Amino acid sequence: MITTTFSPPDVERLVRIAGALADSPAAADLSAPDRELAARARTEILAQAAGHLSPARTALLGPRPGEKVWLLRMWSSHEDSTVPYSTEAAAYAELASYARGCWDNLYGEPGVPEHPPADDTEAVEFYYGSDGNARPNEGYELYAAEVVRARRSRFVPLNFDFPAAAEAEALNRATVFYAADDDGLPCMEVVGVLVFAYLDHEDGVVRVSVHTDNADAEHVVRPDGSVPLRVVVEDTVVLDDGPARAPHPTVLEELLASADADQEAAIYAAAVTAGLMWRCPKCQWTNPHAATRCEGPENCRASAPSAGSELPADLLSASTPPLALDGPR
Repeated sequence: MITTTFSPPDVERLVRIAGALADSPAAADLSAPDRELAARARTEILAQAAGHLSPARTALLGPRPGEKVWLLRMWSSHEDSTVPYSTEAAAYAELASYARGCWDNLYGEPGVPEHPPADDTEAVEFYYGSDGNARPNEGYELYAAEVVRARRSRFVPLNFDFPAAAEAEALNRATVFYAADDDGLPCMEVVGVLVFAYLDHEDGVVRVSVHTDNADAEHVVRPDGSVPLRVVVEDTVVLDDGPARAPHPTVLEELLASADADQEAAIYAAAVTAGLMWRCPKCQWTNPHAATRCEGPENCRASAPSAGSELPADLLSASTPPLALDGPR
């Protein structure tokens, strides 16, 4: 956009110049849309002089401060991986689910209960020790970090409405594909959002990268400067920041994080009954509603129960793995 090459005060002056020239003979040579825009500028200048300025429709949003995430590193003799989580409780839930799944490795040792504790912290400490490194060739580190990433300043609409069906179709038809060349990787651009998909030979993966810094503010940028994104791999939603999902920990996660064993069982039962999640009939893992196959730690991959199917009552028992809800971590 041309406005990106001007400072906000210069843009303000240009608007005032356009408004001042709206009634001049030169305005007759402008196109109808340009004349209408100049007339709107003049109306706002006069309204401001009279103390009746219209409500703002856009705002200049500067770079957002760094966001805090929890990084969970888990290692064993087979792998060493680090995964980000939005809360410490979510990371502990992942650790506890792993510990409960490997409880047979502990059973029989002095002081170890027959069944893993319902409390995530207790389960983790029994398995890994208080320092996270009590087991041979196995351990974890959990620490907070700030996401550091440069963000551009940009104007965003204050009355955001996602494009309606007809407009969305037209915008989709305007999508542009850029083939790989000496200057860049293959890329698809839709409403300013860039989606790269390419072979990363160094890591040996097919990499998909989404960049929203140049997203079209008129169509897909929300008042906070973010872009509603949903990323689906095969049939699994791996990221969902749309209006129907919570980009931050859900109420259910917060409830479970502070619940005791009896409260936790009641919350799981109510959530499954309400259809907010489903329990795998094969391995009893609690799955997010969006998952079409079980995402349990043993790679169960059983299909989700069909809509309206009855789950056995014993699947609503208190012995259940930690909840893994929809939404970005």
